Amino acid sequence: MMDLLEIRRKAFSKAKEVLNKQPESVSLLEKTEKGWRMDVDVLERKAIPDSFDLLSVFELNLDSAGNILGFKQIKKIRRGDVQ
Repeated sequence: MMDLLEIRRKAFSKAKEVLNKQPESVSLLEKTEKGWRMDVDVLERKAIPDSFDLLSVFELNLDSAGNILGFKQIKKIRRGDVQ
């Protein structure tokens, strides 16, 4: 069975291909009944200053081996917004 770091590494590297966008960071990674859930932050629009960058957060559903089974966009935020 894969550990948390292995799951993160594998899914993060595949997220770019699946989302067709470069993920910047992982904001959530948790074990679920069916595998794993990982939320990744993706830069949608660069702004000046950086605190006004527009980010999308995508929820990735993963199997127990870290393969991406599906995804959905769950929100858009400005980088400077407090979550």
